Amino acid sequence: MKIPSYASAIGAVRSGLTFKPLVYGYSNARVRAMRTGLLTRRQAEDLLKVKTAAAVAEYLSRTQYRDNFAHMPAKITDEERVEIAISRNFAATAQKILRITPEQSKPTLRAFLGRYDIHNLKTILLGKKLGKSSEDISHLLIPAGSITNTELARIVASKNAAELYESVRATPFGNKLFNSASLSRIPKERIRAAISKPGFDGVQTEIILAAADAYYYELASDAAMSGGKDAQEISRLISAEADAKNILTILRMKRGGADKKAILSSMVGGGTFSRIHIEKIAAAKDVNEAAKLASEFFLSSTGRAEFAEAQKLFLQDGRLSHLEVAFENSLARKSLVVLRRSMMSIGAIAGFLFLKEEEMNNIRKIVRGKALGLPPERIAEMLILVG
Repeated sequence: MKIPSYASAIGAVRSGLTFKPLVYGYSNARVRAMRTGLLTRRQAEDLLKVKTAAAVAEYLSRTQYRDNFAHMPAKITDEERVEIAISRNFAATAQKILRITPEQSKPTLRAFLGRYDIHNLKTILLGKKLGKSSEDISHLLIPAGSITNTELARIVASKNAAELYESVRATPFGNKLFNSASLSRIPKERIRAAISKPGFDGVQTEIILAAADAYYYELASDAAMSGGKDAQEISRLISAEADAKNILTILRMKRGGADKKAILSSMVGGGTFSRIHIEKIAAAKDVNEAAKLASEFFLSSTGRAEFAEAQKLFLQDGRLSHLEVAFENSLARKSLVVLRRSMMSIGAIAGFLFLKEEEMNNIRKIVRGKALGLPPERIAEMLILVG
């Protein structure tokens, strides 16, 4: 049982003494207005219908993304132009929301935005292991966290494992990450080896990435707890995401042939699943059985109906994406519920950011699918559309 911290107790008292309409009225009104700017289902369908990545870029340049296409690097592909534009847009949105968030909730939101620091570090690590160029890696970064653009550029430019390790550690966020309980339990030599080893070692890389994710959930959960009652919804959202993260990690590691011990060592904390539930899913005989067990614990009746169809498709073609989308759709619906029912709190702000992130991910899937020549119906299967 986790004992409430002193900060958590103070946060609860402070939350009870504040007049919420006065504190959150402006920021929540702004966020709800910003939600009207999210791409609609109709617009997503329009993007699916266009033929090329260039057409996706042209379509987006007539939306809220218009200004984000200015001052692009020379000699890049249309796919890369879209990647850069949506990353710029999301980063600007996140920083705008941080500015309008009430002071008492900014620590919670900053911890929440740490997810993008983790995303960027994981993107850099995987990009280097797969032999991607610095330019290719940079196009996939989302500078919405605490690691600055200058620091990210320095990390991306690292020429070897030792330099990469030290450049990450030199940032305030990276220093805290490597000293966290999640990563400090992994020998430094093993981390450096995982960074330097060429190619993609699915199981070993998942262990390192899961440790980084664990740090984020630890950080975000503690920040949400210290936010008192106003942060309860964001705490529920983080817990739901931690559950989804663990489910997807189990499915991917099981597909890669990992054993139960390796899988359990890669789980993140902060979720609602009990240890018994996690062990039961991790011990499943195959991916399909693991997914079925996870669906019983995680999905609502609506999600289970969707999952049944995804499971049928998975058994037909073996594509893990069918199952992943079913769980991700369920998480997105939970985010929408938080946004709708959170009145005058940090929950509405976090819920909007989740939806904005899904929009960015959907555009990425569409433009990458176009670049790969995938048919619209195949791309549509991977999209997370809610609301």
